Amino acid sequence: MKPPTFFRAALTLLGVAALAACADQPLAPRATQPAGPALTVIPTNALASIDAGSTHSCGLTSAGQGWCWGRNNVGQLGDSTAASTTVPVPVFHPSGVTFTQVSAGAIHTCAITSAGQAYCWGSNGDGRLGDSTTVLPLMPVAVKPLGAIAFTSISAGGSHTCGLNGSGQAYCWGNNSSAQIGDSTKTFAVTPVAVRMPAGVTFSAIAAGGTHTCALATTGQAYCWGYGGDGAVGNNSTLGSRIPVAVQQPAGVTFTSIATEYNHSCGLTSGGQAYCWGYNFYGQVGDSTTVSPRKVPVAVVQPAGVTFVQLSTGGSHTCGVTSGGQAYCWGRNTQGQFGDGTLTGALTPTAVSQPLGVSYGLVTAGSEQTCGLDGVGQAWCSGRNDFSQLGDGSTTRRTSPVAVSH
Repeated sequence: MKPPTFFRAALTLLGVAALAACADQPLAPRATQPAGPALTVIPTNALASIDAGSTHSCGLTSAGQGWCWGRNNVGQLGDSTAASTTVPVPVFHPSGVTFTQVSAGAIHTCAITSAGQAYCWGSNGDGRLGDSTTVLPLMPVAVKPLGAIAFTSISAGGSHTCGLNGSGQAYCWGNNSSAQIGDSTKTFAVTPVAVRMPAGVTFSAIAAGGTHTCALATTGQAYCWGYGGDGAVGNNSTLGSRIPVAVQQPAGVTFTSIATEYNHSCGLTSGGQAYCWGYNFYGQVGDSTTVSPRKVPVAVVQPAGVTFVQLSTGGSHTCGVTSGGQAYCWGRNTQGQFGDGTLTGALTPTAVSQPLGVSYGLVTAGSEQTCGLDGVGQAWCSGRNDFSQLGDGSTTRRTSPVAVSH
């Protein structure tokens, strides 16, 4: 959710040379599971969903109660304070409100109710909370006008938010400096504005990135808009667009889901093949190269027999999970965000070292952390942890998944 220059600024000539050398080396196979007995952790508050942001994460229980953990400097945890926490804390819900979906952005979070009312909390200087103000609330506030739009999904991005209604119309609000709102302007919006969609197109999914947005049409065609300097729009250009433009998918390829964050995006076919495009300096596109930018989707080089059922894009890495519950990640791994027990990056999918017997139902990639959710509702996270974004009660970096304390 940070602009591409955030990652480039940290590079040194030594780091560039090392990465180039690694790109010429074959990738050694890594074990999918460590030795030892199966590990079962029964959570006190089982989660039904989870989403990782920049330095915080949030999840929902089946009863619709939100829990968040990690950095909280601008109230992105929604517990009515600005105090960070090493373990999950309950989100302060307005009276009678329960959530059906939650989305963690860079430093804000949004959720929707079963009736389609959106609520957001966290940073709001650019109107990304959609409550018609730029006030910092520290707890969920209703997106306005109240009841005007019945949202079926919501996505919190870098500094903007987007959602879909039941008719497949997209709405966005917040920062619009790169035209990520998609209304043909660069005017910031403190309440939702309609995306200027192509004639006859309806969306089935939407994903807000750092400074761009992507959505999936009901036909399986992806559309993106906003910043395009790293090929993030996927239309064979490095020019951005103020309105949705069609991603140039390979002939015959349609997507069933889409994911985007920061400056690369991915789509998944019904057969479980992943395609990615955009910034690829760390191999986050997964095509076994560091050719960057990738201005159109390219196939991820998946291990033999591996097909994905869900994808998630992070700061400079990407992860997917199979129907058997095994997660894989690729791209940058300097903080152990893969969870494979190393700090070594990979140009193609590498198996996460999940505790023996633990299968993921979904995986979510944050800035420099990754979390998975198992079948009993226990979350597991790995990677950077200086702001306690792993939720394990510590600030210790983890290169293998640890149980979140919820």
